[in-house]
Amino acid sequence: MAAEKQRFAPDLLALVSVGSIASFVTLLCVVAGRFPGARPLLTIVIIGLGAGGLILFRQLRKGANSLAAGEARAHYVATHDELTQLPNKALFVDRLRLAANSVSTLESVASFTLFQIALDRFEETVEVLGISASDQVVVEAASRLSSICRDTDTLARVRDDGFALLCADMTRGAAEAMASEMVQRLCTPYAAAAGQAVITCSIGIGFLAPELDQPIEAFRQAQLAVSDARKLGGARYSVFDPSMDQALKNRKALEVELRHALAENALTMKYQPQVNAKGVLVGVEALMRWNHEQRGVIAPSVFVPLSENCGLSESLGRLAIRQAFADAKHWAGLKVAINVSAAQVRSGGLVPTLLELLAETKSNPRNFELEITEGVLLADEAQTHETLNAVRGLGFSIALDDFGTGYSSLSYLRRFPVDKIKIDQSFVSHLGKRPESSAIIKAILDLAEALELKVIAEGVETKAQAERLIELGCGLHQGYFYSQPVAAEGIADLLAGRSKLAA
Repeated sequence: MAAEKQRFAPDLLALVSVGSIASFVTLLCVVAGRFPGARPLLTIVIIGLGAGGLILFRQLRKGANSLAAGEARAHYVATHDELTQLPNKALFVDRLRLAANSVSTLESVASFTLFQIALDRFEETVEVLGISASDQVVVEAASRLSSICRDTDTLARVRDDGFALLCADMTRGAAEAMASEMVQRLCTPYAAAAGQAVITCSIGIGFLAPELDQPIEAFRQAQLAVSDARKLGGARYSVFDPSMDQALKNRKALEVELRHALAENALTMKYQPQVNAKGVLVGVEALMRWNHEQRGVIAPSVFVPLSENCGLSESLGRLAIRQAFADAKHWAGLKVAINVSAAQVRSGGLVPTLLELLAETKSNPRNFELEITEGVLLADEAQTHETLNAVRGLGFSIALDDFGTGYSSLSYLRRFPVDKIKIDQSFVSHLGKRPESSAIIKAILDLAEALELKVIAEGVETKAQAERLIELGCGLHQGYFYSQPVAAEGIADLLAGRSKLAA
């Protein structure tokens, strides 16, 4: 209504202005009747006023049209994504609400299908290729999705790396077929100015049913299905199932229990021996363990990612560092490796934490090695450079964990202060089975020698693997062939000769 009044106001002003001119012309005509000699001049004046009135009317109409166009443009900008020109999340939610209002009057409980479409590893694409290239990927992804959609469907960009699609009158079979086609098209490599981008997508499917009185609930369920698709490795779709909701509730409960465990120091530390080519103990890797009172042993692969997702990684890391510092005071001559998360490195709080705990435990930083993953180096941020250089300056050494499994790059090893690289167990486990494994390990060893870096192979489980690694030139090993992770007392027993390594 307000917009209609705004459009009506210029028209009214134009009419008033023209009406005033007409009244004045009428007055001039009366004057001309009484004074015949002034008629030529008055005629010119009348013609001029008429022309001026016409120009004024046209200008006011033009202003009214410009105002209306401006309002339309403002509304479009407020409801559409600037990059792809697709509807944005606000407009999509409005249409989702309209669908929810109508679904209760329809017979089919799956009359509306909701797709959540997430581009996997999109942040990595931004970091590697740059923002401009990532924008090209988004635009191309939007184009590929639009080519699949029907005229009645609503496709929107709801996140930097995600889209949503609302379809009416679609069966489950048709929805799955459509999702399969979207996965196929979106996983095709993208050509960008900075290079080819290879990304995948994860799609979640939900159905807007009468019992879902809140349309946002359908949105949430589709997002849970996306998470399920990503857990399965991505490049696939998943249909919402109530069990996904239960899994989320279990994760939330585990998060609460992890917070409690950290507060109560209920997590313990185990240490896995690291040996040289002669089988002599030269170091250990500190590994956090959680033995839950009711749930039993909870694997690090469960609680470590959980800590990162719920903002507990720094607390977990602090606990690990403190415990490792304290235990290492009893192991003269051993190098103790401690895993440090990307969140700790990028937070800016790692160095102050190390300084505080070194002072608290009176430890020597030269006895410790901080292990980081390649993902820490991927962003190549100034904060990462500053933190790692400061850590090295304190006396700690730095090891690059799982080398060869991520975005391994010679440039990373040259730019960052890395002292050691760890050959991932996936290469070690295939020794003697796949010829390329020996070639890869040999290449890593040659690279490390050229850069004057130490190398350790993890995941050594058999005598044949250990012997082959020594033949290739790798003399530092870690794995179950020598020992499983043991408590701090077990390391003290090894050093005192009260127990021996399995090898």
